[in-house]
Amino acid sequence: MIIRRECPMTTPCHFNSAQLSFEGSPLDQARCLLRTVKPHGIVAEAPADLPPVLSGLLASPAALGVTKAQLRSFLQTQGIAENTVGGSVTDRICHANSDDPNAPLARYFVIHDTSFKLGAGQDFDPDFINTAAWSGNKLSGLPDGKTHIYITRLGETRTDRTYGTPWRATQFEMPSTRFRGLFLHHELVQPRMGPGTQDFQSPDPGFTPAQYARLALQYVIAGVRRGEWMVPVYHCVLDLGVGDHDDPQHFDLAAWDAALQTTLAGVRAEQAEVAMAADVAVSSATAPRARRTRPQKTGRTRAVKKAAPRRKVAVARKPAKKTSAKKKSPAKSRKTAAAVKKAGKKTAKTRARKSKKRA
Repeated sequence: MIIRRECPMTTPCHFNSAQLSFEGSPLDQARCLLRTVKPHGIVAEAPADLPPVLSGLLASPAALGVTKAQLRSFLQTQGIAENTVGGSVTDRICHANSDDPNAPLARYFVIHDTSFKLGAGQDFDPDFINTAAWSGNKLSGLPDGKTHIYITRLGETRTDRTYGTPWRATQFEMPSTRFRGLFLHHELVQPRMGPGTQDFQSPDPGFTPAQYARLALQYVIAGVRRGEWMVPVYHCVLDLGVGDHDDPQHFDLAAWDAALQTTLAGVRAEQAEVAMAADVAVSSATAPRARRTRPQKTGRTRAVKKAAPRRKVAVARKPAKKTSAKKKSPAKSRKTAAAVKKAGKKTAKTRARKSKKRA
């Protein structure tokens, strides 16, 4: 973001400082805040003609159609680390008034360009400025503490400040800390040229397809974390009357809209896969186990089985165990003989007494 000559006086969009909001519906606000920015900071008076995808989103800002979990799945599929795109997608974004919980969440998605003047002998050759050969595309060389997100011409991003951090990056925000946190800032890297110290010349097209694609993803991330789609804003239009910026130059709303359509389609396709996998997991966990049942036999089968004679199966019997006679000890034998003899004597005496009685 380079300071330039003061923007010529064009009608600023009316801001209600009590409500911390520009006037009108989200669509009306976007039409005013996305008016074309020309060289030297000249802003068109006519409202912007919003492309179809963006118009549809802002017509129903709360109808996201994407959840944080689905967005996280998409980022993982694409191999994009959350710490490079503004922080965890499951976190909220910052509140206005220096993240006062009683103030509204950030409402405005600001588009800047971070301009670097080319050196002697360099020009806007895309084979140079859109490659790693140009130093402007090195994330490590971008200044700290200027914005929330940087996006190089290669489509690479760097988080300068997370979306949960209230930050001021325009002159419009400087008069009051109440404005800090109302805007999320995005710097698109752009080379510039110009005579002497001037650098009002910019490449056309101004940004690469990779930049539009990543800016579209950042817009989706910011909206999902907020819970509704945000109103996009050009830096120069926001600073009309109070700033001296001319960015972004040669921003193509139609190209960004096409990138939004592609990004949303990709995220929502991931959503369908995640939802399907979740449904399968829930069904597997909650479905009752099927009982194993034997197939029912027909009457004919039962009749045939009834009529068939049963076959006796010979069962081999185990031979009875032979018990060996126990040998009596001599002492036991003598006692037994004596007992028999004694019993015999008693019997003889008894018989004699009975005979006497009869007589």
